[in-house]
Amino acid sequence: MRNVFSVITLASLLALTTCGGKDDFGDSSGGAAVAGPPLTATLKGKIAFEGTPPMPKKIATSSDPNCKNDSLMVEDVVVSDGGLENVILYVSGGLEGKKFPVNKTPVTLDQHGCHYVPHALSIQVGQPLKIVNSDETAHNIHAWAEVNKPFNESQSSKGVETTKTFDKEEVLLPVRCDVHNWMNAFIGVFAHPLHTVSKQGGAYEMKLPAGTYEITAEHEKLGKQTMMVTVADNGSAELNFTFKGK
Repeated sequence: MRNVFSVITLASLLALTTCGGKDDFGDSSGGAAVAGPPLTATLKGKIAFEGTPPMPKKIATSSDPNCKNDSLMVEDVVVSDGGLENVILYVSGGLEGKKFPVNKTPVTLDQHGCHYVPHALSIQVGQPLKIVNSDETAHNIHAWAEVNKPFNESQSSKGVETTKTFDKEEVLLPVRCDVHNWMNAFIGVFAHPLHTVSKQGGAYEMKLPAGTYEITAEHEKLGKQTMMVTVADNGSAELNFTFKGK
C-alpha cells in the first residue's frame, strides 16, 4: 500500500512540474503558453503604384555637420520597379477564435545616416523593439502614440540602444526625431504575427494559417485598402493592391 501511494505521489509531482514548466512563448497578457495555429499557407503579391511617381526630394542635412548624407531623400512615397514600398500589410479580419504566441525576436529600428531604417515596420504586441543609434551624433526617439503610451528618449551617442514594447494594437504609429525634423518612421502594432511591409518593387510575402481573411494594405500618405483572400493548407495565394498617386 505504501508503494502504491509513493507511485501516485511521484506521478502527481511530475504532472505538476510539466504543467508548470516555463515556455519561451506566452500570450501577450503573460498567461499560459499559446501554441497558435500552424502558419502553413503563403500569401504574396505586389503593391503597384498607378500614375507618375513623385520626383525624389533631397533632404538638406546641413543643420548638423555630423549628418553627412548627401543622398538622403524624402521617403513618404517610394516607388521602385512600378511598386510602392513601405506599405504595411496585415490580417484585419478572419481571426476569430485564433490565438498566437508572442514573438520574442526583437525588431530593429536603426538611426543610420540620419534617417530611420526601415522607414516602415510592423511588430507584434509584446515583441521587443530595439532602437539603435548608429550615427556619430545625438538623436532622440519620439513615439507619437495615441493608443499606446508615448515615449520620448534621447540617444546621445553612437552605439546607444533602447528597447521598448507596445501593449496595444495601433496603426499607424508615427516616430520622429526632435533633433532632426526630417527624420520619421511609421510602425504597425498588431496582436498577431500576421503582418509585413512591402519592399523593393512593392513585393511582399507573409505566412498564414489556412483560412479566409480580410487583408489590409495601409500607407502613411495614400490611405488604406482591404481585400479578401482564401489560402489553403500548404498552399500559396497571390493578392495584389494598386495605390494611385495624388
